[in-house]
Amino acid sequence: MISFIYPSRIKDSNLGDVLINTLLVREISKYGTVYFDGEIPSLHELIVSNNKFASNIIVVKGIDSFEGKPLLRWINLLKVANKVSYTFDPPGAYFEGNNYFKSKLKFYKYYLRARILKKLFNVDMLRWGISLGPYSEKGYNDQKLLTNVYCDVAVRDSQNYRVLEQKSFENISLIDDLAFLYNKDDFKVLIDNNSDKQKFSNRYIVLSLRGNIEGHVLNEVYLNAVSVKVLELIKNFFVDIPDIVLAYQVVEDFESLVFVKSYLEQNGVKVILVDKQLDFASAIGLYSKAEFVVTNRLHVALLAILNDTVPIITTELASHHKLVNIFTDLHL
Repeated sequence: MISFIYPSRIKDSNLGDVLINTLLVREISKYGTVYFDGEIPSLHELIVSNNKFASNIIVVKGIDSFEGKPLLRWINLLKVANKVSYTFDPPGAYFEGNNYFKSKLKFYKYYLRARILKKLFNVDMLRWGISLGPYSEKGYNDQKLLTNVYCDVAVRDSQNYRVLEQKSFENISLIDDLAFLYNKDDFKVLIDNNSDKQKFSNRYIVLSLRGNIEGHVLNEVYLNAVSVKVLELIKNFFVDIPDIVLAYQVVEDFESLVFVKSYLEQNGVKVILVDKQLDFASAIGLYSKAEFVVTNRLHVALLAILNDTVPIITTELASHHKLVNIFTDLHL
């Protein structure tokens, strides 16, 4: 039987990360044992709920204070390293940003870990469901070296794959975003038991917007342009305007929604701001009953689609590669 190590580097503050990590772990648990280095309550419930392979998911017990900590987690995980075939990096976006030095340190961390695990325990490294880039040329050279020592790096859009292929990356493949592993029936009990059901009118649309294309720092120029487009949509598309519900599934987006709320109200549009982060069940409940979900976040849009609601994307098309490329692949 195949076994995996899955380091639990998942932030509750980002529901999109929780979603794709949950779905990946549920999927690989069908094929063998999955070792975690600590139990994340919100994630663990989603992983095991209505999962007939839940017994394959094992939390490695060790020093509590080391659980989920970079490097230190491996003191706990090494006790099972000789039992496993593969270790996963978490899915999502890997990019350089404005700090090449920080990106270089991460490269060394991943590279050395891959070499050590392979040499000492014959464990291969996997990255599935990622976006790789943008990087500087030096950064791409680092990532090229990294993919050479990984077993498989599976990117989630064809344009990203073509760029890496043109740069002669090895051990790369193309898969769908992991959100498409979602099956409503797997989570029906959690959704039905959701005690935090929002009460809105029979007609509402959801706005869920981030403040920048990359990173956590709000970019007022970008967000103002998005707000202008949202206002045009509301005033031009609807004769009878439904409730406008502002909700966020990533903690730092609250600041962005306060900005958008102020802009819309200054222009005569009443809105309802949900003042706490959506969890998995409340997000599905909210999106599934909305007329539309207006967003510039990938996993807000995909979660809407997967719950039979049409998303409307508003962003800077020339720069928002991750979002645009995946929707291009979907022919949307």
